[in-house]
Amino acid sequence: MEERKTIFDYLGQIFMIFGITIAVLNVLCVLFGEDAKSVSAMFSLGNQGLSVPIVFQFLGVSVVIVTLRFLFFTDVIIKNMSVTARMIWMIVLVLLTISAFIIIFKWFPADMWQPWAMFFLCFGVSFGISMVLTIVKEKAETRKMEEALERLKHENER
Repeated sequence: MEERKTIFDYLGQIFMIFGITIAVLNVLCVLFGEDAKSVSAMFSLGNQGLSVPIVFQFLGVSVVIVTLRFLFFTDVIIKNMSVTARMIWMIVLVLLTISAFIIIFKWFPADMWQPWAMFFLCFGVSFGISMVLTIVKEKAETRKMEEALERLKHENER
């Protein structure tokens, strides 16, 4: 039986995604901020960190991602779609959302291929790490459930 989630579970997911994103962006600010300062709104403060508007924009992206995750990975709205199709649609919509934020808020010049290449590379690496962590977590949870089931079987045999 799946545990019902509360608003606090979703807020936790939002702030986890937000926190990791901001931490990564601050590392990028330290590494590349001064060089990217004149080209990107995201690095307008150079290696000093992120501006308040950029931070709130990334909070918005985090909310959208968790909302999409809710829509695609609970059966509340979409009931008859395979997990693979759900994942593909979610990835596409996340990429479109982030691309819209990039263009609307001028995070980097939309007409330069290098920032787009870096964006897709970072997205791919982040997605890959997330997938590995999710698989490891699922396997650990499955193993715990199997062990608990075995304990229950042995207790009932006595």
